Amino acid sequence: MTFKRYDVITFEENDKVVVLEALVHEGNEYVYVNEILPDESDITDVYKIMVVHYEDGTLEKVTDQQLLQVLLPKFYKLMEKYIEKQEV
Repeated sequence: MTFKRYDVITFEENDKVVVLEALVHEGNEYVYVNEILPDESDITDVYKIMVVHYEDGTLEKVTDQQLLQVLLPKFYKLMEKYIEKQEV
């Protein structure tokens, strides 16, 4: 399963995120997500990069600063087309 833009992911705690972009880096899939309200009525100002673990069906927040420094520019490049159109 590959995530795509606007997919909504619900965690066991009923926290929800919406996928803004996904990419593969060094064999791992990463998603750039925005937290949303439980009723899905609005987004929050909390954004995260998460790694997808398909073997156990989980997502894990990326906290490694060096990895974030590599991934953030890649996500920015992918998101540029939406930023220019004000679709974020």
